[in-house]
Amino acid sequence: MSRVPDARQGRPFDEIAALSTMGRDGGSWLDADVLVLPELWIPHEGPGLLDRLAEMGFEAMACTRFVTLGFGERPHVARPGEGWWVLAVAGRQRFLATHELALPRGVNDPVPLRHALHVEIAVDDLVVDLVAFHVSSKLWYLSPPRQLRGLARHVRDLGSARPAILVGDANWWRSTLPLWLPGWRPAVRGATFTSWRPHSQIDHVLTRGRVAVSDAEVASRSAGSDHRAVRATLIV
Repeated sequence: MSRVPDARQGRPFDEIAALSTMGRDGGSWLDADVLVLPELWIPHEGPGLLDRLAEMGFEAMACTRFVTLGFGERPHVARPGEGWWVLAVAGRQRFLATHELALPRGVNDPVPLRHALHVEIAVDDLVVDLVAFHVSSKLWYLSPPRQLRGLARHVRDLGSARPAILVGDANWWRSTLPLWLPGWRPAVRGATFTSWRPHSQIDHVLTRGRVAVSDAEVASRSAGSDHRAVRATLIV
């Protein structure tokens, strides 16, 4: 749904192949325990990426719908289309519970109401809180702060009793993100936007509580997206 140089608008690409070559020296990211997919298109009928991930061992799934549209169409198209534009989380560990967290309405946002996803994940004898989000970029100087402040209210107490992780597309820079999400520590540092000539980090993995960062990286390449993906190895 984004315009990427040398990529025709709406051209399909193989997401599994992209995930398989995103790491350092072309290594795979499909060995991850949890995948956060801030912007995913899934068809109304027939298998999509989540089905393929389930076949690869990602048996736990959580998903919140943004709006329905045709493949490759801009989000403002208001008709049923062929699938859903969604935010999704896929995991190898079981999800104990999932909650949708309503965010404030954005300015000129094509999505009627956005939600973040709060997923409680069992890791051995621990419970980890993971919140995935994708805030609107419309208008970029109004909607992100408004929705990030709303997100901050939802996650205010996370990390006080158990490990907490916040992952997503903030459409806001790392340097001033603490204005809207105080107390959260960045696990990944590196430019993610634009994918073909990155100059700013607007995609984040943030932690709070008993979480240590073992390794982190920004993808060296991107297939079909105007953002570069991020990855972190965390110890809880």
